Amino acid sequence: MNLTSEQIVALAPDAASVKAGRGLAHPAKWPALGQSDTLVWGECQGSGGKPYQVAVDLDGPACKCTCPSRKFPCKHGLGLLFLTAEQPAAVKTGDPPPWAADWRAARRAKAEKATAASAGKAEKKDRPVDAGAATQRTARRLAQMREGGAELALWLADQVRQGLAAWPQQPASFFRGIAARMVDAKAPGLAAEIARLETQARSGDGWPQRALGQLGRMHLLTEGLRRFETLPAPVQADLRAWLGWPLDQEDVLAAAAPVADDWDIVGQVFTERDRLWERRTWLLGRNSAKPALLLDYQHGQRNFAMPLTVGARFQTALAFYPAAWPLRALLVDPPQSASPARDPFAAHPDFAAALAERAQALAANPWLLAYPCAVTGVIPVRRERFWRLRDAAGVEQPLHMAERDAWTLLAISGGQPLPLFGEWNDGGLRVLGCWADGFHGFVTTMMTS
Repeated sequence: MNLTSEQIVALAPDAASVKAGRGLAHPAKWPALGQSDTLVWGECQGSGGKPYQVAVDLDGPACKCTCPSRKFPCKHGLGLLFLTAEQPAAVKTGDPPPWAADWRAARRAKAEKATAASAGKAEKKDRPVDAGAATQRTARRLAQMREGGAELALWLADQVRQGLAAWPQQPASFFRGIAARMVDAKAPGLAAEIARLETQARSGDGWPQRALGQLGRMHLLTEGLRRFETLPAPVQADLRAWLGWPLDQEDVLAAAAPVADDWDIVGQVFTERDRLWERRTWLLGRNSAKPALLLDYQHGQRNFAMPLTVGARFQTALAFYPAAWPLRALLVDPPQSASPARDPFAAHPDFAAALAERAQALAANPWLLAYPCAVTGVIPVRRERFWRLRDAAGVEQPLHMAERDAWTLLAISGGQPLPLFGEWNDGGLRVLGCWADGFHGFVTTMMTS
C-alpha cells in the first residue's frame, strides 16, 4: 500500500512529530535507503555515531526504529515515509538488509500465531458448554449490577432534591466515591457516566444545562437496568454495552451475519484516560453505504496492534454487535487489498437528511453519544469568532473543531462545496475528514483526566 502525505500525517502522534519528520525527508540525511514490495527501510544519521535503523512495513503500516523515542511512529519513521511518498526515485528497489527482513518476518510470525490462537478459541467455543452454569453466572452479575443501579438512582434523586449549585466546588471524592461503588457492583459503565457528570459539572459557563442532560441520561440507564428483563433483546444488548457488560467478541463473531464490502476509513478519534487509549475508527461501506465503528483499546502508549490509516480503503467482512441500531463492529478477517480511496464516500445531500437519520438512531438507542455524519455540498464559513458549516440548502450547523484544523478545512475547500465526514456529539459536529481531489483526514486526539 502506497501512503499519501495526508495519510502519513494522520499516522503521526502529534504535530511536532510531523514537523520533525518532514525535516528528515531528505536523501542526504539517510546514508542507506531502500524498498521492496511492502517494506521500506533506511539508516538515519542521528546525534550519535551510529545511524538509527528504521523500517516500515506498509502492510500495517507498522514502524520499527532503534532510536529511544517513545512516540509511535517516531520522527524517523515519519521522515522515511514522507521521503518515500514524495521522492520515490530516491528510494531504490532491492533486497532488505537482514535486520529489516528479520523484523518483518517476526511481525508476520506473530500475526500467524495470533490467527492460530483465534482459531483455537473458535474450536474451544464449539465445545459443549454448561448452559445452566452460564445462566447462573449471568443472573448473579445482573443482580449485582441491579443493586448498584438502585444505589445510583437514590444518589441521583438526592442530588436533584438538594440542588446542584455547589457541584463545581465539590471535592473529587464527592463523585468518585459513588463511582467506586459502581465498579464494586460490576457496572463500570455507570462509573464512567459519573466521571462524565463530574467533567460537565466543572466545564464552565452553561454547565447546569449539560449536567442536567447527563442526569437524565443516567436516570434512563438505571431505569433500564431495573426493567432489564422486560426490554427487547436488541435494547438489552445496547444497555449491557453502556453498563460495561458487552458481549464477548467470540459470541459476536459466532452469531452475527458477516457484512462484506469495500470499506473506507473516513474518521478516527483517539481518547486517553488514565493511560488507557481508546481508538474509535469510523468506516463507510462503498456498496452498502453502511457506517461501522471499530473500537480498540491499548494501555500505555498509542501503539495499536493493527494500524488503520484514515483515507484508506480495504476489503473485508464485518460482524456487527447486536443492537437496536447496529454501529459497532468487529473485523471478521484481516483487511485485504488496502489502498488509498479513489473517489468520494457516500453522503447525505444535506443536514436535514443526516439529522433525520440521527433522530431515528436516537429513538432506537437513546444512549448513543457519538453518531456518524456524512454530508455532501458543505462549505465551512467563519462568522466573527465562530466556525459554521453551510449545506446546499443554506442550513448552517456549528462546527466543533480546533481553530487550526478549521482554517485547514477552509483552505482545502477553497470556498467551494465538498463532502464532509464527522460525528455528532454533545459539542456539535466534529469534522473528521473531507474529500477534495483525494481524502483529507483530521485525526482527533482527546485527553481526559
